[in-house]
Formats: sequence, C-alpha cells, structure tokens
Amino acid sequence: MTGRSDPARRLTISIGLHGSLLVAHASGDLDYRCADLLHRQIGDVWQNVPTVGVVLDLGGLTFCDSMGVGALVLLLHQSRAQRSPLVLSSLPARVERILAITGLRGFFHVEPSVEAAIQAAGPGHVTGMG
Repeated sequence: MTGRSDPARRLTISIGLHGSLLVAHASGDLDYRCADLLHRQIGDVWQNVPTVGVVLDLGGLTFCDSMGVGALVLLLHQSRAQRSPLVLSSLPARVERILAITGLRGFFHVEPSVEAAIQAAGPGHVTGMG
C-alpha cells in the first residue's frame, strides 16, 4: 500500500435532476485531491444536459481547502458563461467563513437549504449572479 487514497473515496458527488434543474450533493473532503473531480463531474453534466441552473448542496462537506474553493469559482465562471444560475446550499460554517475571508462570498448565491436553493434557482427566480 502506498498511503495514497483514492480521491473518489474522499469526496462523494451525486447528481440528479429536479425538473429542469441539476441538483448535485457533495460530501466528504473537497481538497486538492478531489477539487478537479467536483468541477469535472458537475461541469460536464451541466454542459451536456439542458438545464435552467444548478443547485450545489455542500452540507455534507467535512473539509474544504483553497483548491476546493477554486473548484467552486470555476463552476461560478461556467455559470456566468452559460448564463445559467449556480446556487449553493447548506454551506458548512467553515466554508462560509473561507468564502467570507477571501472576499468571494458576495459572488455566490447561497441558500440555507436545498429546498430554498431549488426555489431560488427555478425559472424566473434568479435574475443576477452574485
């Protein structure tokens, strides 16, 4: 055994549709080993499945480092490029704090629950980003 862990075991991502919204749930560690996995999986589905927006539930995260924040920023850029809202939900306090400290919090639309995020991201509800 090399001591390396499989990134897929450190971060679990499930993606589904709720009407015309893509709803993704992430749990585990969003760190330098897994950040690309999150961005790639959600970004690929988002680009290839017609949706009105994406809800990303982060309530199951146990850790997030700067690379994890970078993955969220890449998804935000994709959101703007596709003119399709990205709504984060259930942010753990430490992720909320990281976004606030870095000055990024104001760029993300954040809702307290998946249900509220689905409501906010639905057609006609999100008029601007950030």
